[in-house]
Amino acid sequence: MYMKRIYTIMLLCAAMRAGAQTYVWKNGHALIEDPDSITFVKPDMGLQVYDSLDGGSHFDYLFTYPTTDHAGKPCVMSAVLYLSPAQKTSKQIGKMAMFSHYTILRSDQAPSAGELFDLQTVGLSKGMAVVAADYEGFGATGDRIQAYCYAEANARASIDALLAAREWLTKQGYTLGDSILNYGYSQGGQTAMAALKLSQTEYRGRVHFTKTIAGAGPYDLRLTFRKFLEWHRIGMPAVLPMTMVTLNDLYNLGINDKDAFLEPLASNVKSWIISKKFSLEEFKTLLGTDTITQFMKPVYCDSTTTEMKRVLSYVDKMRFIDDWTPDPDSDVKLYHSLKDDIVASENSEMMYQWLVSKGVQHAELDTSSLTGTHLDSGTFFMLYAVSIDLKDW
Repeated sequence: MYMKRIYTIMLLCAAMRAGAQTYVWKNGHALIEDPDSITFVKPDMGLQVYDSLDGGSHFDYLFTYPTTDHAGKPCVMSAVLYLSPAQKTSKQIGKMAMFSHYTILRSDQAPSAGELFDLQTVGLSKGMAVVAADYEGFGATGDRIQAYCYAEANARASIDALLAAREWLTKQGYTLGDSILNYGYSQGGQTAMAALKLSQTEYRGRVHFTKTIAGAGPYDLRLTFRKFLEWHRIGMPAVLPMTMVTLNDLYNLGINDKDAFLEPLASNVKSWIISKKFSLEEFKTLLGTDTITQFMKPVYCDSTTTEMKRVLSYVDKMRFIDDWTPDPDSDVKLYHSLKDDIVASENSEMMYQWLVSKGVQHAELDTSSLTGTHLDSGTFFMLYAVSIDLKDW
């Protein structure tokens, strides 16, 4: 709670320094001129929208909005909104994009910190307004452990951010079209597919994605874990302990760090992971290895042990496709590199085959455009592949 209060105070102070307007929703109404003219879909929680904090801010608006956390409890999270100059002038937005961010570890890499600007705004370069949520564990919920790869929780946070942004834009006099792009890479790809599910289940009638583009997502976490153990090495070693920490916290597994990890990681989980002070690259340097057996205890390096079977049983709880029959006209493009060294390409192959088996008529899997490692392919996906797909959209 302390960190959350500090974060909120910093935002307010920055906004005041820049002379920005602050719009505060309370009990369903906005406390600005003509407050009765604005309502919000979930009143009583509070929504704040801040103008760009200074000339160096990449995003146009940072806002907090009501949503629910991984346990379904009401909370307030943060997100950013990008608008093009033409959109601001005309107040016409034909298309919007919901960008779900990839794996991050350091708190200042969240969308609200602005560091993901170049990758978030691919949609903006194509004339779309772009919304990007921080997810639970970053921004306004920075005092929590991140809900890493908790697909439906992150998807819900993203969709609620999109709906909050659309509500606010409407109240500001913008005319909005119905076309919405849903896209992301890695954890963001997983989130994008979970968002597609939610749009066709609990959010049906409130949001419809015209197109979904997902790259290299860990759609099957059990498969992803199994591949980690088979490979013995991970290009991004933080993802395994990050997932373990998330599972341990969200499901109260009671696993002691010293029982799961080898030194020096065992004594530094709080400072290296939970603190969110280090990037994925910095974590790798601190760890000094990408070999799993050099930072995980043997019982967690073997999928057949009692300990690992228990972890995998909870991994299965995070699977999101089993109770969903996708709409036949869903438009889905999946990308994955066959040389991916973090998320096995079998994830996208599984997802594609599953979509086809469910009768989805516009599903496509591309395993040839991305040819490098996970990180290299991610840059290519964002800056090239998505742009090509949007050329005639």
